[in-house]
Amino acid sequence: MSKFRIVNLIDKVFVTVAIFLIIFAWINFYIKSLWVTFIFSLAFSFAIVYVLYYFLDYKTEKKNKIKANTDEINKNFLAFRLSSKAEKYKLIKKILDTNHETKLLNNKLTYQEQDELHLVIICTHIDNLTQNDLINLLDEYASSKIDEFDIICGSFNANINTKILKNKKINLIDKQNLYTNFFSKYETYPDDSIIENGATKLKFIDILKGMFLPSKAKGYFFCGLILIFSAIILPYHYYYLIFGSMLLLFAIICKLMKRYKH
Repeated sequence: MSKFRIVNLIDKVFVTVAIFLIIFAWINFYIKSLWVTFIFSLAFSFAIVYVLYYFLDYKTEKKNKIKANTDEINKNFLAFRLSSKAEKYKLIKKILDTNHETKLLNNKLTYQEQDELHLVIICTHIDNLTQNDLINLLDEYASSKIDEFDIICGSFNANINTKILKNKKINLIDKQNLYTNFFSKYETYPDDSIIENGATKLKFIDILKGMFLPSKAKGYFFCGLILIFSAIILPYHYYYLIFGSMLLLFAIICKLMKRYKH
């Protein structure tokens, strides 16, 4: 058994015990028989832990896949955006050369597809392409012989109208489409060595992560345990029961936070 599985098993036992203690303490206030309380608490705690980890595993796996894909798209687009204009057109030409005969002259990339002449325009300097941006980009080509325009941008306005030039087709290629249909499809990517790690700002989520560090689980657990047993010894002191339950919940959260540290 690997070290990871042992640690994972210990975490599950820890969470199970914490949940069991919470349920046991609350049920014991209504059912005085310790054996009945023990059996019910044991059954409920195992059922809760099973359902909890089943959904956590499913959601974590799905979330990690989406995050990894999003990070990959953003990383490649940032590297592409930070490249020089000449490098951008050179990379797109290299990709298009796989299926088309492309021409690159004065940072203008054209290629022929089914008797239609395409012009590639890269405008990654625009954060969110608007209707006015599109009009300005295509103004000089209104009377040209170009049939289609492939405009590469980071994102564009959802209500943008691409029917502004008569008998001409406009294809908007955002960063998702650029990665999927260009970089990933042809396994040709921009040089990401240009990317530098910037300083990160402190966020509220980071403060919460600091409160629920896995290393703090034991402290929360033992403090909660003391309060829970105090509530059992002094059955009418709901203060101890409520705060003891909260501390045990904090211990559970600390253990579960290990699953989201990446």
